[in-house]
Amino acid sequence: MGEGKLSFKQALFIDFLVCFIFGIVLSNLLGSDAFQKQGNLTRYYLQQFQYTQFQFEDLLWHIGSQRIVLFFLLLAFSLLSKGKIVHTLFVAWCGFAYGFFCVMLIAACGAKGLLVCMSALCPHFFAYVPAYLGMVQLSDQRRTTSKWGRWGAVGVIFLLVIVGILLESYANPMLIQKILNFF
Repeated sequence: MGEGKLSFKQALFIDFLVCFIFGIVLSNLLGSDAFQKQGNLTRYYLQQFQYTQFQFEDLLWHIGSQRIVLFFLLLAFSLLSKGKIVHTLFVAWCGFAYGFFCVMLIAACGAKGLLVCMSALCPHFFAYVPAYLGMVQLSDQRRTTSKWGRWGAVGVIFLLVIVGILLESYANPMLIQKILNFF
């Protein structure tokens, strides 16, 4: 890699940040009243979330079915020649959506919304981010990695996605609920 040239992972990080800021700006231009009147993330919804009794098995199936489909789609694109374009679009969407989501939470909860926003990513993102970076690495080095190396990487990535699904289904709702009840 030459001087001044960004790696693909660095370019994705910058892409995420730019789209995150764009999501924040756009949501502020639309105004927080629009979220409170029409969105799912109203103050009422958050108050109801505080006292919800979760059906964790149902949540596991719901989240698992969505994440597994996304995993296989991203993995398939990682192994194709246009994988980098798909990764760039995926990261851009994630950045934009998270920026938008943060403003909605802050509009609904005030300063507490910032804590809820950060906790919405924990602890499952500690598994999802390395899994995703593994897919990016697989996409970046798909031609230089041996068949067994690719299968090993896919196995590790799949294991991380399963751990992320379990954490998102069981630990994350309780964490957010505790934060909402603490304040």
